Amino acid sequence: MMKKTIAILLSLLVLLAPVLAFADISDLPTERQQPLLVDEGDILTDSEEALLLAELERISAEQKCDVAVLIPRSLGYKTATEYADDFYDQNGFGQGELHDGILLLVCMEERDWATSTAGAAQDWFDDYTLNGIEDAFLPYLSNGQYYDAFSTFASRCETVLKGVDRREVLYLSDLGGFLTPDQAALAVRTLESHSHVASCDIVFMTVQSLDGKTAEKYIDDVYGSGAYRHDRYSDRVVMLVDRAASICYAITGGSAAQYFTEDDLNSLQQTVANSLSAGDPMQAVNAFAAEAYQKIDAYQREHFNPGGNYTPRTPQVLSGGRAFFSLLIGGVVGLIVAFSLKKQLKSVYSKTAASGYMRKNSMQLTEQQDLYLYANVTKTPRQTDSGRSGHGGGGGGSHFSSSGISHGGHSGKF
Repeated sequence: MMKKTIAILLSLLVLLAPVLAFADISDLPTERQQPLLVDEGDILTDSEEALLLAELERISAEQKCDVAVLIPRSLGYKTATEYADDFYDQNGFGQGELHDGILLLVCMEERDWATSTAGAAQDWFDDYTLNGIEDAFLPYLSNGQYYDAFSTFASRCETVLKGVDRREVLYLSDLGGFLTPDQAALAVRTLESHSHVASCDIVFMTVQSLDGKTAEKYIDDVYGSGAYRHDRYSDRVVMLVDRAASICYAITGGSAAQYFTEDDLNSLQQTVANSLSAGDPMQAVNAFAAEAYQKIDAYQREHFNPGGNYTPRTPQVLSGGRAFFSLLIGGVVGLIVAFSLKKQLKSVYSKTAASGYMRKNSMQLTEQQDLYLYANVTKTPRQTDSGRSGHGGGGGGSHFSSSGISHGGHSGKF
């Protein structure tokens, strides 16, 4: 019994170790570390690579949004979506404060493809738009016309980007001057990531003074100014900090009013006030984003997935050293579990005849024959489409990468 208990506990540690191995957002590179075309699979000729790379660089520069193609040798233990998201984050792809961009991954070994969108590109390339782009390049991909597939992907992306609304979505406004420029950049990515996955804007605003306005009036004026892509009717939860009065206000808009009770809003205000009182404005932003996201997620699970157990999906953040340590522990524990279970194995051989499982002289057969009774055949139509699989919701279905950054996109087989 003790051996089984230890084996179970060790197995749980093996499962949990990779979950803990998230990268710290602050450790991610701020500038791109790889070219916009990475052909590790070597499926393009040198001339095709040069032409495609030049086209990707031109489009990305003109549209201020990275358009990239990745052809890895293998996905390893990751799915196509996980590989694309992590490659994007860990190599600093994307332009602007939110690292706007779209990446197409094609792996020849597994015959997998995936699109990964980030930053504002999650809004620009929604499900409908991605479907149109994929319908254009997938036939070329399936026919082995790889250059044509990637060139079509690039040109379709350019067409979309030429027509997008370039106004910003308001995630952070620090007129109160609580954050340094570097902290503000991290805060924007954190708020944006939680907002996309929650399908609700999670906004942090500070002012020196409200100058006699109510918090509601101030926020309505900001959203009604036309300066931002989302208007006063958008779903949002806003934390407004009045520095002069030392007061925090949690205000909801749109459908977000359903997500938060009065106690929830009070809790958000207290969370932010505690961090600011401790002199840690960055913690105030992070704690607000995480708590607001969990409240929204809990509501959506309860009302859109009745009976489902709520488990917070907020990404965990660890430093690189702690992530490596977690993986190391997972590997060591995995070996211990494997050897422990192997020792308990017994040699068992299957028998081909029923007589091998009977006690000697326990029964006597007087007649023996085989009869064919009937067959039950079930036919399932073969899947003939591209195998496209989204993640639901807008922006291609936003989800957290292992770095805690939100991405959208689709994936499938070719």
